[in-house]
Parts: sequence; structure tokens; C-alpha cells
Amino acid sequence: MELKETDIKLLSYLYHNYREPISKIAKQTKLTRDQVEYKIEKYKNEGIIKKFCPIINYGKLGYNYFVILLLKLESKQEIKEFSLELKKNKNVVSFGEILGKYDIYINYIFKNEEEFAKYFADLVNNEEIKIHSYQTIKPYFAELYPLKFIKQNEKNNLTIINKSDNTIKIDEKDKEILKSLNKNGRMKLIGIANNANISSELALYKLRRLNKEKIILGSRIQFNMEKLGYYFSDILLNINFLSENNKNKIINFAENSKNVNSLIFSLNKPNCMIQIFHKEDKELRNTIKEIKNIFKNELTELDIMLINEEDEVNTIPFF
Repeated sequence: MELKETDIKLLSYLYHNYREPISKIAKQTKLTRDQVEYKIEKYKNEGIIKKFCPIINYGKLGYNYFVILLLKLESKQEIKEFSLELKKNKNVVSFGEILGKYDIYINYIFKNEEEFAKYFADLVNNEEIKIHSYQTIKPYFAELYPLKFIKQNEKNNLTIINKSDNTIKIDEKDKEILKSLNKNGRMKLIGIANNANISSELALYKLRRLNKEKIILGSRIQFNMEKLGYYFSDILLNINFLSENNKNKIINFAENSKNVNSLIFSLNKPNCMIQIFHKEDKELRNTIKEIKNIFKNELTELDIMLINEEDEVNTIPFF
């Protein structure tokens, strides 16, 4: 799709603000209400917008162990069969096929490391899934950025991984509200209330509480990037001495690079992962050059994962 100026304004604003009233979205993007409604439906019907996703603070719900698993399997058929299993897994937030050293990436959320260890032991001992090689990434910090590549200049960075000892107790109605938002982040209040079998007034109160308690951190849109004419890749880095100074250097780079979508610091090798959106191979190459210039002496490893396909995100798989 060839992005016009009106599309750029709307898509970039919607990315983290899609639950705002149509009237406010129209005012902020200088479009009419009819234009906003028409364009959102058009993006959905053409598959440009795959899903409206809430960003969940998992630590507040008692899930403090986020892990990314990269797998190389023995055959393509196994990837297809394994993908079907992942769709039903109650710990899988998202997954997708990748090109390069590994075949598939999986983003998991567990209550703790012990729960993941048990899952992983069962996985490697599963005779139906033959794992050729694997890599685990254990993030302790993750930040999501606005759509800078289409001229979004707002500084609304979202820290999306935080360990929390302060678990918030929620009831079954709260869970139904979160499940409704996971299914369709733009679902109207009356629909959320009906799904939870409560009044609209109570649904609004509970929704505001979920935001106030920071169980819901924000929102984002899952795009079909190829239909926008973009691709995304992950750059895996191992920095020899990840001091606070080096962290600040990479954070500053990530915040100011128009192509960087997210940044992760990990407890193990690779200890840093940067996801970028790019239209051409040249943009990927230039980003890598910039990183190498920043860490001329400290960078010991650099690898690239080309994301081939991202399956639908399930932000609350455990409900």
C-alpha cells in the first residue's frame, strides 16, 4: 500500500491511541470523523491492521518470567505442526517464522523460571518435535517505541517488561474484560459489558481501575508490515560489558533511530536485541553500521533474524 500523508498521520496516531473516541482521533489527525471511520475499516478489511492489542503488565497478574525461544527444527513439516500447537499454548504471547540461523521464534510468559524449566524439559523430550538447535533470550527490560519510521515524533515510549512483587487481585469479571480487549482492542464499552455480563457503568469502572493499577499499560496495533511496504528484523547483540553507561548509549540510539521499534536487554547471551522496521536492505545495513560505530570495542557478537511471518498476537494466553 502506498502511504498518503493522511494515512501516515492516522496510522502513527492510532498505534498507541486506538481506544480514544473517534472525535478525538479525528481532531488530533485533522481528519473528519467519517474519514477516520472509513480508513480504519479499510485498513482492517485489506488486512493492513491485523489486530488491536492491549499491552499487559504481566507482573501485576503474577506472571514475572518472559522468555523468547529461538528454535531450529529438523523439518518444515515439524514447523507447521508445532505452530498449530503453539496457537493453543497458554503461555505463548506470539510467534512467527524467521529466516536465518533459526526457523521460529516464540514469545512466552510464565509465572516463574521453574514453570518455564518444566515446560522446556517437556519440549526437548518430545519425540514428535525434533529440535536441531535453540537459543533462549531472557529479557529483564523491554521498551516499545512509536512508529518513528512513518514520522511519528511523539515521545510515548512504553516500558513493557517490569518484574512486580505487587500482584493485583482481579475477579472473573475483570478477566472477561481483559479477554474482550484481547479479542478486539477497539471493542465498544457496551460489547465489553455484555461479554462480562455486567452493566456499562460497572464495566467502565473496572476498565478505569485496570488502567489506574497499570495492569493495562497501553495499546498497540499489530500490522501486516509487508502490506505497508515494510519488513522487520531483529538484531541480536552481545556487548562485552553492559554497564549503565553502555545501556544508556544503546537506549539513546534506540529512542532516536527512526527504524527502531523495540529494545530488549537480556540476562544471557545475546544480552541485547533491537527490532527494526525497514523498507530497504540499505536501512538495515545502515542501522548495523551505526551500532558497530557506537560499540567499536565492546561488541563481541552480532546476528540478524529476518522475520518472515508473525502469527496473531495473544496478549493474555493464560486466561
